[in-house]
Amino acid sequence: MKIKQLHLRNYGRFEDLTINFAPTDERASNVTVIVGNNGAGKSQILQALATGLSWFLDLFKGKENKFGSSIDISQINNKFDKASIEISLLNRFERSLNWSVTTVKDRLPNWTSSNLQNGNNLDELFSNYFRDYELGLISSLPLIVYYSDSRDINHKPFNWNESFTTNILTGYENALSAGLSYNQFFQWFRDIEDIENETILLGFDKQTKEEMPYLRNIQLLRLEEQDLENQLEFSEGLDRAKIYTHLGEIKEQIFHAEQEFERITKNLDDYKATINYQGKPSLNAVRKSIEYFTEFKNPRIRRQGTPTMIVEKDGEELDVNQLSQGEKSLMTLVGDIARRLAILNPSFDDPLQGEGVVMIDEVDLHLHPKWQHDLIDKLVRTFPNVQFILTTHSPLIVSDRADILVYLLDDGNLRSMDNIYGEDANTLLNDIFYVPPRTPEVEETFNAIRRAISNKELESAESQINNIAKKVSSSNTELLKVRLMLAQAKLAQNKVS
Repeated sequence: MKIKQLHLRNYGRFEDLTINFAPTDERASNVTVIVGNNGAGKSQILQALATGLSWFLDLFKGKENKFGSSIDISQINNKFDKASIEISLLNRFERSLNWSVTTVKDRLPNWTSSNLQNGNNLDELFSNYFRDYELGLISSLPLIVYYSDSRDINHKPFNWNESFTTNILTGYENALSAGLSYNQFFQWFRDIEDIENETILLGFDKQTKEEMPYLRNIQLLRLEEQDLENQLEFSEGLDRAKIYTHLGEIKEQIFHAEQEFERITKNLDDYKATINYQGKPSLNAVRKSIEYFTEFKNPRIRRQGTPTMIVEKDGEELDVNQLSQGEKSLMTLVGDIARRLAILNPSFDDPLQGEGVVMIDEVDLHLHPKWQHDLIDKLVRTFPNVQFILTTHSPLIVSDRADILVYLLDDGNLRSMDNIYGEDANTLLNDIFYVPPRTPEVEETFNAIRRAISNKELESAESQINNIAKKVSSSNTELLKVRLMLAQAKLAQNKVS
């Protein structure tokens, strides 16, 4: 599945905007990047896509009324009383499917409609995907997910009282709202890893098999621990001394259960090697994506004490809480994409081959320039059948590949950017983001020096060079250039005289 076109009418700052997405005849990749200054409308385009796709997504989620999201009233252009979003996509059979969403303000409640409701495309949309899945004709569904610029990257402790119940439709959970959540990602990872560990333990000897309940006992004990703590906090008139005694006993049982669990599981890696265990495809997909994008190896859950995820970097074990915001953000972003692909493609040997659409606002958020530079290339290589629609403020994002489609959004106007592959960051900052490569004062000083040299005012040029040399680094490139220009001009003047 790929989105081919978006048409906005009276939405945000756009009275009439049509945008086509890669791949196109000119740009073969599945990547479209929208750049522009703050307030240009980049986020509004992704929000509009998310709103339109919500109607499509609700078909899979099985909602009775098949109602997606309304256009936010604040997004309707002040000059008009209604706004519409029109989307055209290609399904897995390369057939074009089109629908629109319209919202009218000043009605109680605000009136929203979609032509999905009238049956024009509903049957076709439904049969081409979810109905075929229910009938067993296909074993996968397309990924649809939107990561906003306010995506949550704050890691919180695991709640062992909760389990992540997985069916194929959980691949769409919070897909167009919260989008990215550490806890959701880690909770899923923990539960799938438990299943993987139990599968491995089935191959151990009889004694180890009998010890397998520790995988579940710890969770049950923690549930009882939480219940007792709630009683102490919220209940009155109870025998608190008796509760405290029981709570102490439970905590001791948890401690011993954790110790035993660690004893059982610490040899799992050796056992995996012995039996050449390949692991679950879903976890392998997540591990592969994290290791490819980052320097982290062997992501796994540490269960002893406060449960958390740990990774290895340069041979050292690190808690995710010890990572930078950029490291956590990138690890969780690519891990979440891989996780959703694994859920939506349960029969795939390599879930990373699944199809879908991923929208990321400010894809450079929290990322070091080194990671920005090859981010798109890694996205394309890791998720080859996923269409990416991105926004960014970083010139490093858009200069890495020649086959991506780049749009410049400026004051509500959209134009395609050509021939920016391989351009240096300063050029892109100036031409696309309208940011000068250096402060205006310094830039004007160097320009004045060049003019003075050109006019053969060499004393004035030398004086200005000496002044600016007190303010900038001695290795400043522009300073070295004007000094060379001055030396060449003096040499030429001496030859004439």
